[in-house]
Amino acid sequence: MQSIKLHSLTGLRFFAALLVVVHHTFRDLVDVPGVSDMVWLGTVGVSFFFALSGFVLTWSLRPADTKRAFYRRRFARVYPLHFLTLLLAVPFFLFEGKGIDAGQLVAAGGLLQAWIPDSNVYFGMNAPSWSLSCEALFYAAFPFLAARLACLGRPGLWKSLAAVLSLSLVIAGTVTMALTPGDEARFWVYIFPPFRILEFIAGCLLALLVKSGWRSPVPLPVAALSAVVAYALLTAGNRAGHPLGNGVEDAVILPFMLLVIASAATANISGKGRFLSHPWVVRLGEWSFALYLTHWLLLELMVHLDPGSKARSVPLQLLEGGTFVLVAVAVSAAAFTWFEKPLEKRLRGRRPRPARVEAEEKASASPSRVG
Repeated sequence: MQSIKLHSLTGLRFFAALLVVVHHTFRDLVDVPGVSDMVWLGTVGVSFFFALSGFVLTWSLRPADTKRAFYRRRFARVYPLHFLTLLLAVPFFLFEGKGIDAGQLVAAGGLLQAWIPDSNVYFGMNAPSWSLSCEALFYAAFPFLAARLACLGRPGLWKSLAAVLSLSLVIAGTVTMALTPGDEARFWVYIFPPFRILEFIAGCLLALLVKSGWRSPVPLPVAALSAVVAYALLTAGNRAGHPLGNGVEDAVILPFMLLVIASAATANISGKGRFLSHPWVVRLGEWSFALYLTHWLLLELMVHLDPGSKARSVPLQLLEGGTFVLVAVAVSAAAFTWFEKPLEKRLRGRRPRPARVEAEEKASASPSRVG
């Protein structure tokens, strides 16, 4: 079952990345009443990425995989584009008249920025790359986590998933209430990698449930609608002056995101969910990592070149915001095609094939014997 490629999940990645991009665009570049409020919680797209990462890595795990090969593939997948955007951030910042802090540069280069409780560090250089610091922890822990989680039976997987979701909500709620809202609380329940690994583990557990034969009984459109409703309710609370805080909002919406992932995977396995598996949607999903990492620098440049964008009329702001998003997608396509994909292919090496597949290929390649 694990050999089935879940193209629908690749398609979903684009919409999660788009949510983050639109959030930043309509917060920093333009400010359209109603629209900016609606996308204010777009940061929950990061939670989706963390959970999806756990699901995909667990789903695609093969018995023949070694830790060394796994780490090499993850490095090839993530670091080259991160390093490129980090290098590009230097001339961008110098052009904007900002100083370059060596500590920020070293922390970001080593993917350690999310461990340091200073917004000037974890949001320093290319701000969205803080999440890669969390992913680095996830990747380091995954081979050890996967071996232990795989030993759980289906009842144990359900219990563990319920415990992870509950723990995430309890920790986020407790920390948010104990600390003054702002950078301090945001760091511990939104940035800090040991907390965010709970979302990754939830994705791993969900993948093991699906691999065990469980299928989501909720159709994908219904699952997506439930996530939209949860998002709308959280947004309404935020607009009414009752924000829960980043960590709590992520913990509340996480079960709905997991339901979307499970329903999309179920639809893919059963041959449904064709929209998310359409070649163009899958291609957009392939561009999503580049879109996520490159859009911030473009946005910083646009804000610097056009500081009066928020003072324009609503139609002009909508036009500028929409145009920026399209340009960001185009840039991500170029970055993926001409840098990310070829370099990853060169660095990742050949993945070991299952012995069964190797035997079948050798048999098909051997000349047939007659008599």
